[in-house]
Amino acid sequence: MATKCRIFGLVVGVIVALVGVLCGFFIFPKVVSNSVAESVKLYDGSDAYRRWEELPIPMKFKVYFFNVTNPDEIQLGHKPVVQEVGPFVYDQYRYKYNISRNTSSNELTYYQNQVLKFNSEDSHPLKETDFVTVANLPLMAIINSAMKIKFKIKIISKTMDQLFDKPQDLFLRTTVRDFLFDGIPIRCQERTNKDLKSACENIDYISKKTPFIKLQPDNGFKFSLLSHKNNADDGQYTVKSGEDDVQLLGDIKSWKNSSTLIDMWSNETCSKIYGTDSTIFPPHVTESSKLSTFQSDICRSVDLTYQEKTTYKKVDGLRFITDENMLASSRNYTKNACYCLKKTLGITYEDGCLLDGALELHGCLHAPVVMTFPHFYLAADEYKQSVDGLQPVPMLHRTFVDLEPNTGVVLRGSKRAQFNVFYRSVEGIKLTENLTDSLMPVVWFDEGAELNDEMLEILDFSLFSPIRMLDNIVWSLIGLGAVFAVVSLMSCMFR
Repeated sequence: MATKCRIFGLVVGVIVALVGVLCGFFIFPKVVSNSVAESVKLYDGSDAYRRWEELPIPMKFKVYFFNVTNPDEIQLGHKPVVQEVGPFVYDQYRYKYNISRNTSSNELTYYQNQVLKFNSEDSHPLKETDFVTVANLPLMAIINSAMKIKFKIKIISKTMDQLFDKPQDLFLRTTVRDFLFDGIPIRCQERTNKDLKSACENIDYISKKTPFIKLQPDNGFKFSLLSHKNNADDGQYTVKSGEDDVQLLGDIKSWKNSSTLIDMWSNETCSKIYGTDSTIFPPHVTESSKLSTFQSDICRSVDLTYQEKTTYKKVDGLRFITDENMLASSRNYTKNACYCLKKTLGITYEDGCLLDGALELHGCLHAPVVMTFPHFYLAADEYKQSVDGLQPVPMLHRTFVDLEPNTGVVLRGSKRAQFNVFYRSVEGIKLTENLTDSLMPVVWFDEGAELNDEMLEILDFSLFSPIRMLDNIVWSLIGLGAVFAVVSLMSCMFR
């Protein structure tokens, strides 16, 4: 009788262990997968929908200026020397409005408003009223617009004193607030002669295209780098809700009523819009996942590749970074050939394309802005050597996102980009006559977010804990079964 009991115990132990294995590798994963998929889909009224509709915590928008320390020497042909000043930290609030749902295609169409509020505590001791010396972007934009037409260059040269209050060099001494939001004046209020009228008409034409220059009620203009992003939307989006295919969750199908940016880039490869807005990703992320985001600031989609495993506040995650070829030159990565517009004159290859690590944004911003990673990280040596004072550090200057792999929830991330402008001699513009060619850094941005303890607790209760609970049940069954089997087997052997 005892032997039968022991054999029964052995059988029961094996069965319990097998049930644990069956649940752990076949049943529970499917249950968890389906549960997670349902919890992240953008159903009306769901927790996921509410988090998507309005970000529950503000993002951090950090601005770093490159203060020019030797403007007088630069005017004489010396190499620019810059010093990073920052961060000036802004809380960025985002909420979506005018949301409509297409039930047949499972798509959501909306606008997203964002508001930037200066965070004096996080910025301390820096203030918005601090002065910086930076590249004169509005002047360089106007010069660039006239560069290929000699008579326009002559007009700009003649009217520069009136337009910019008699500039002595190519740099602005301005407050952070004025440069970013309140604006640098371009004086067109009194168009008293033919040349000034012609110059202001040219600026008026530019202002209708670029977001940086806006006509004022007094008939003058103002340049500001971020006012168009504050308390404003960046166009209409249509995205997948994930209801029919959770792997398409958040995927952008169109922006400004178009699925391509063919008017900005030279072919469909570069102009195709795809990826999420970087605040939402599909669940079930693995090391082999191919992720993408669409970045309206630079008018292009960006691919992300897996880098490493991470842990954020005891939550395991997977880190993805921008693909190393994102800003590679067309000479070294032929797929980027369609990003070469040949509209930005400066340090380029013979064919007019930029070198490694730089992207011309003329088609996107209609300004002579060149985007790089901060401090010329991954940029060509020619750009790095044209300026002193930069120190690229991968951990500080690359774009990344850490995702919780089961749910795709963003644990933390940062989108980083630097705006630059080429400085070079332009025939007919006296202030430029002694310049040495350089890619002048102006400012760089770090737009990021980290889940705070409150949000982690909410997500832990609703998403992470059920996954851990099922995992614990599986291993408990396997362990209990193994104990039953081993004890029964030992009893039979040593009876």
